[in-house]
Amino acid sequence: MKFLLLKVVFFVSLFCCPYLASQTPDPVYAAKNKMFLNKRLSFRDKRASSFLLALELLQKRNAKVLVETGTSRCGKENFKGDGGSTVIFGHFASQMGLHLYSVDIDPGAVAKAQKAIKPYAKNVTVVCSDSIEFLENFDQPIDFLYLDSYDFEPSDPFPSQWHHLNELEAALPMLHKNSIIMIDDCDLPQGGKGKLVISYLLERGWRIAFQGYQVILVRN
Repeated sequence: MKFLLLKVVFFVSLFCCPYLASQTPDPVYAAKNKMFLNKRLSFRDKRASSFLLALELLQKRNAKVLVETGTSRCGKENFKGDGGSTVIFGHFASQMGLHLYSVDIDPGAVAKAQKAIKPYAKNVTVVCSDSIEFLENFDQPIDFLYLDSYDFEPSDPFPSQWHHLNELEAALPMLHKNSIIMIDDCDLPQGGKGKLVISYLLERGWRIAFQGYQVILVRN
């Protein structure tokens, strides 16, 4: 009886607790979207499932405007280490008629990202700016917000976590009920980059759609 009760509690928590419920990519969408990861990320990579789910949600929610903080500082190199999100989302934006805005405070990172997204330049704008200032002045509804700026240090986690929370607060006026938020580098000691952002959003009715190395949150 005790074992049965524990199983019931586990399954109830799995479907009701926002920390445990995690969506997996739809195989049909994943088959179509794998081209954006192909020759960049292994499909066993720690970011592969979350990237595929994010691309799926962008299609299902008819997203038009994507905003990324922290650009692909190595351009087309080091997808395994950094993720190469600007290239992946830029390629996706060019194929789907969307627009990606990527902001980074480092001119060197911006230059490398701009070179890497040249084939998709019509659909990607890479800006050299403080991300919080950029978001405070952004004047379009944000359908997808990807937070990946300010390197995380496990021995001193608060500066990165606080910066990402400030980014979120700056972006809030432009977020809406169908917006998607994804945060990189979460499955790390001390809660990674997303610890404060995730707590803030869960307290305000958002839910976790995916939880792994990256975390995806939606409102509905």
